[in-house]
Amino acid sequence: MELVSLIIFIFSAAMAAGSILLLSRLLESYPASFLRSLFYHNIFISAFGFYGIWGQFIIVFFTGNRLAPETFSTVSVISLLLGLPFLVFGWMMLLKFGAEAAGFRFRSYSTPLFLLVNFGIIIVLGFIIRDMVFSEALSLFKYYYAVAAVLYSATAAFILIRGKADSPGRPDRHYLAGIIAAGAVMQAAVLLFIPYPVWMALIFVFLLFAEITLLPLFLTYQADLRPCFPPGPLMLPLGMEDLIRRHDISPREADIITEICKGLSNQEIADKLFISLQTVKDHTSRIYYKTNVRNRMQLMTLVRGLYDRQ
Repeated sequence: MELVSLIIFIFSAAMAAGSILLLSRLLESYPASFLRSLFYHNIFISAFGFYGIWGQFIIVFFTGNRLAPETFSTVSVISLLLGLPFLVFGWMMLLKFGAEAAGFRFRSYSTPLFLLVNFGIIIVLGFIIRDMVFSEALSLFKYYYAVAAVLYSATAAFILIRGKADSPGRPDRHYLAGIIAAGAVMQAAVLLFIPYPVWMALIFVFLLFAEITLLPLFLTYQADLRPCFPPGPLMLPLGMEDLIRRHDISPREADIITEICKGLSNQEIADKLFISLQTVKDHTSRIYYKTNVRNRMQLMTLVRGLYDRQ
């Protein structure tokens, strides 16, 4: 069991780090608000997974039988409760991601209302389980998670399906909705139908991290996000030569800027210029540094500003 736990922990850490890295790279190329919301969703869910779930394993590993049963139960319950705020913020960012990816506006009052309701539930839950042993508190938590996760995931999936955004398009949004809904249902099923606590926790935490990894994987390698760019190619202005000289842009970097302004992705630029994808990324990073911008949209805005001044 210790070996299985270690393997799943390593996979959990790898999936959490990989998902955040993928989203960071996506945000560099496609600075869309829904990607930023998904980025924070993954951070909060990862924090809950490591703090609320793996924290229980760490308590057992370090304390063993040295704590009295009552003390061990109290520490475990407190640890579980302190992990719930991360979960609430993660669910909120999931709903925000669904709304923004679907092309809807996430209302300003939605955030405080959502937090008020859910933190109120956590407070009530804390009062109910304060005198319970850990096994009883865990049962209550399982039902709370199953109901809330399915409810919020189904809501996010429904919003994605009903959306009207061009990026991601309808087929991509359907796949994203399927990943979100299937992940929540499988996690709830594990919590409610696997009677062995250790296996339940290990399978649950694996599914938790698998879901937050599948979303950025799909967006990175399958979804079409090119409509995030301004429509149509951006013709390079005459002032581009001054920009090149002023920022010491190399001829190859100038070629990269030209293709970026045409709306091509990094892979398309690599194919067109017969260079590797990593070379395109390296050139792009140097261009950002030299021109003091952070992403493609800012670079295209800079070039468009040159065009407007002609």
